[in-house]
Amino acid sequence: MDSFLAPEPLQADPFEGLLGYHLRRLSLLVMADFTEALAPLGLKPAEASVLYAVGATAGLTQSDIGKMLGIQRANMAPLIAGLIKRGLIERDRVDGRSHALRLSQAGQTARAAAWAANQAHEDRIFGPLGPQARIKMAAQLRDLWQAAAASLPA
Repeated sequence: MDSFLAPEPLQADPFEGLLGYHLRRLSLLVMADFTEALAPLGLKPAEASVLYAVGATAGLTQSDIGKMLGIQRANMAPLIAGLIKRGLIERDRVDGRSHALRLSQAGQTARAAAWAANQAHEDRIFGPLGPQARIKMAAQLRDLWQAAAASLPA
């Protein structure tokens, strides 16, 4: 008697039930479109995200923003330095080593333009979903990634 396993029956779509696969495919499309939407503004997605964070909560430190966005400390320094060099972010000394960040006037303008580009991008990608479905999906995705992040070793 042969002891080999018979192959599984062929499926039309072997990835149909794999959420991670579909999220990865969507993520690639979303990031490519978002990058393209920001290109005319001379911004990258991480830079726009920093502008959103600083604009929403002035006084955050570089470390606060890194934690909020999940960006490692080593990557935050050049990111913030580049935005300061471009005149989009300014620093205010908080204590001996910490600096609170705020948007400059040019940073406020860039943030508003990036936000408008982001909204157009979101409408392009997620337009088939109604407003309530978008809100619900965002909450569900946030819950999933936060739970996954909390369960992984530090």
